[in-house]
Amino acid sequence: MFVPDDDSFVPTEWAVGPWSKDLLQGSAFGGLIARALDGSATPGMMLARLSFDLWRPVTRERLTPSITVLRDGRKARTVEASLSQGGKAVARCTAVYLKADATLTPAPVDRPPPGVGPDAGRPIPDVARRWSPFFTGVDTRTVEGDLLKPGPATCWFNLERALVRGEANSPLVHTVSAADLCSGISAVVNLREVTFVNGDLTLVFWRQPRAPWILLSAATLVGDQGTGVARGTLSDVDGTFGACEQTLIFERRA
Repeated sequence: MFVPDDDSFVPTEWAVGPWSKDLLQGSAFGGLIARALDGSATPGMMLARLSFDLWRPVTRERLTPSITVLRDGRKARTVEASLSQGGKAVARCTAVYLKADATLTPAPVDRPPPGVGPDAGRPIPDVARRWSPFFTGVDTRTVEGDLLKPGPATCWFNLERALVRGEANSPLVHTVSAADLCSGISAVVNLREVTFVNGDLTLVFWRQPRAPWILLSAATLVGDQGTGVARGTLSDVDGTFGACEQTLIFERRA
């Protein structure tokens, strides 16, 4: 989806979303931010939260990531990863890392694996797979719901296409790319009449995910002022490991 060029990355057509041929999918550039955070991880610390702010539409222009340590404490570390395009910041993510202790389990851990694995999921229809160039590179298996009908849904995702040429996708890249699809798979509106976008994405983790298959169970809640929230639970083949949430704004088509 991206080709390295010095300290920047050039998007390819496979990073493009469903809106136009020039606008990137949040899962794609969100994965690029996750990759930058992978490179800033500190031994002895575990990722606990990601908070993405999506400020501007991200186009196929060159993207430059940067990392800033906001706080480096003994028990908690806060790092900001940002993407700039044409000299302007287009998105950022604040990551919180907490001190890890592999010898401490404060309460019994109940982690049953998902009842339906990826192999038992239903492949999505071709029309859904062609929603965007990005989505053609994601092996998607539906467990509950129907991506062609409004309402909650549960799907397995495997990001098969490489985020960066010549690299394997990390567990965090797999997870962020799946989480950004939360509102998309659980849409509740008639898209011929109403559109919606998310201005942010938040993920919380209570353990590290195991790639490549990520299970997202999502639902959308709609308010009475043109806004809403999409919420999801994240699992791998071992069981749940995190959750995600997006705030939404709805607009009537002209």
